[in-house]
Amino acid sequence: MDPGLQQALTGVAPSRDTAMHVPAGSVASHLGTTSRGYFYFTTTALALCLVFAVATIMMLVVQKTDSIPNPPGKFPLKGGNCSEDISCVMERSPFRKSWAYLQVSKHINKSKLSWNKDGVVRGVIYQDGNLVIQFPGWYVIICQLQFLVKCPEHSVDLKLELLINQDVKKQTLVTVCESGAQTKNIYQNLSQFLLEYLQVNTTISVKVDKFQYVDTNTFPLENVLSIFLYSSS
Repeated sequence: MDPGLQQALTGVAPSRDTAMHVPAGSVASHLGTTSRGYFYFTTTALALCLVFAVATIMMLVVQKTDSIPNPPGKFPLKGGNCSEDISCVMERSPFRKSWAYLQVSKHINKSKLSWNKDGVVRGVIYQDGNLVIQFPGWYVIICQLQFLVKCPEHSVDLKLELLINQDVKKQTLVTVCESGAQTKNIYQNLSQFLLEYLQVNTTISVKVDKFQYVDTNTFPLENVLSIFLYSSS
């Protein structure tokens, strides 16, 4: 080859060293940028998959919970007055060995209240205004009374007492008609709750001061005495 031509070609073509020489920093930077991009993409995808999986599980749990029917023996309470609901609960409660649910008698003529004999009594004896215990154990005792007072010229003290063997165990006292307004009608609710260990033949009774104000007409179903055996141990 002509020496002049060879020299010209040599000047134009890059040398092998020049063609292969690439700065190491630029390659590493390019690879690092690509790796970070894949890392961010993968992390985002995994996070979305995790959120979707959790949401799916929650939906399945909710659907399963909604589809569970009421267990046998579990009945929703009936709407209506409180007395029907309490009676419903007592009928289906696990404390059915010994319990009673009584409504106050329409004819009240003394402080010691009497109760309708057509109430529900099981494992207990009702006699002369007393509930007589037949099984020893811890008993829950609940009494609720409604009063209607047409205010006289003076204040009126209403008192409810729970008695065990003629001894007062719990009592509630409230004063109404303090203003002395004679034409004002006062509706007042008194209730009492007691948890007591009772032996066989123990008696339970209720006394009311100013018994003439017990309202047996407006709310006849709300004047109740109820007990049940909570624990025999």
